[in-house]
Amino acid sequence: MSEIEEEKIIDVGSEEFIDSDEWKDNFLKQGKWIRLFWMLAFSFVYYLSMTVLWLIVFTQFLFVLITDKRSENISKVSLGFRDYMVQILDYLTYHSGEKPFPFSEFPKSQDTNESE
Repeated sequence: MSEIEEEKIIDVGSEEFIDSDEWKDNFLKQGKWIRLFWMLAFSFVYYLSMTVLWLIVFTQFLFVLITDKRSENISKVSLGFRDYMVQILDYLTYHSGEKPFPFSEFPKSQDTNESE
C-alpha cells in the first residue's frame, strides 16, 4: 500500500464513538423510566378520550340536525376538551415537560376566553 492509501484508512478500534459509561448513565436515569410510565398512562387516557370526543361530535351533530345551528355550550366543552388532548400530545411528544391535567391546570382555550 502506498502512504496515501494508509492515511485514508481509519482505525476504528482506536476511536470510541459512544462513551459507554455516559450511555449507561443516561439509560439508567430513573426520571426517564418514570416519564415512560406517565407517557403510557396518558396514552391510555388519550385513547379513552377518543370515545368522549365522538360523544361530543355526535351530540353537536344532533343539535345541528334538530335546531339547524350549533350549540355554544357544546362548542365551549369541545374547545376545552380539544386543548386537553393537545396538552396530552405535547407531553407525549416531548414538546412539554409538564404533566397534563390533573397534575397541572386544565388548559384554557383562547377561543373560550374571547367568548366569555
